[in-house]
Amino acid sequence: MNGKQFRVKQSSTVDGISVDQFIEENADSIWLHHNELWELIPVEEPISDPAPASGSVTIKHANGIPF
Repeated sequence: MNGKQFRVKQSSTVDGISVDQFIEENADSIWLHHNELWELIPVEEPISDPAPASGSVTIKHANGIPF
């Protein structure tokens, strides 16, 4: 335009993918927490209690409360 140069803005990429997608795929939980990206931290399911062994004995108190 009238012989003047102008800059064309391009989105930032890392290895050909967007920066946001690269962070989601490669960042660990500590880095995400440090940079306050808590919504990207994967949620782990709690480990359930193991099943009681068969033949276990439950002793009940006189009032019927198991202890």
